[in-house]
Amino acid sequence: MRNEKENTNFQELAEQYEAINRMLENRLQEEIVKNKEKDLILIQQAKMAAMGEMIAGIGSQWRQPVNSLLMLIQDIRAALEYGEINGQYVDRFTRESVIQLENMSRTFSDFRKFYKPNLEKKLFSVSEAIEDALSIFSICLKNHGIQVDFMYRGQQMAYGYPNDFSQIVLSLLMNARDSFVEKDIKNRKIIIKICESDKYITAEFKDNAGGIEPFLLAKVFDPYFTSRRQGTGLGLYMSKTMLENMNGYISIENNGEGVSVSISVPKVTSAVRPELNPI
Repeated sequence: MRNEKENTNFQELAEQYEAINRMLENRLQEEIVKNKEKDLILIQQAKMAAMGEMIAGIGSQWRQPVNSLLMLIQDIRAALEYGEINGQYVDRFTRESVIQLENMSRTFSDFRKFYKPNLEKKLFSVSEAIEDALSIFSICLKNHGIQVDFMYRGQQMAYGYPNDFSQIVLSLLMNARDSFVEKDIKNRKIIIKICESDKYITAEFKDNAGGIEPFLLAKVFDPYFTSRRQGTGLGLYMSKTMLENMNGYISIENNGEGVSVSISVPKVTSAVRPELNPI
């Protein structure tokens, strides 16, 4: 009789234990979903902030072709007065106008490509993803006297979200630009180089913008933390989250003259290829 009662008590305890485990598991899953939703919102906020910067960049890149088109149009009146409008003149006007319009269209296409959402992981060239960000931001870098030295332009293939990777690169370039301007650094320079390990491709961004206070380094990936007057505190947090979604990682350290930021993404290895090319 005693054994039967003990067995009953043990079974009740086991059932209670299982019920508590199920409850805790459900709560854990709910928190995971909430955290993912929070990360998506923060990433979107960071992208919207960067989008304003990019719209300004488009305006800068369109200024030259718009001025060229304006000069071509103004020349028509003078050409008409001097009787210079003929087939050859029309051909030249058409050809030069099309060139300028194509430049404007290419800038806008680059912008749309840059912000097109990544739905699935895929193969991408790390160097090309960096070049995409540089092409978007090149005018701004030039306007602030920042020299970029991209030391290696190989075709190292990674597996992840190429647009997100370019977004991360853009965020790092913006951070460096802001540091140069706020600290009034002379001879501004960013060095970018790519290296490989067995599992990862790493892009390192090294600047001479003065660095970060050592006691702040542990906080730079926290959301809404910033050491800059006009910073949002989302750039590095967004970069970290995006890289983790690609099974990658980011690190930052002072290099003496500035900071070195390394972003690593998985290489295309034998572990990935079966997933991409199922038999």
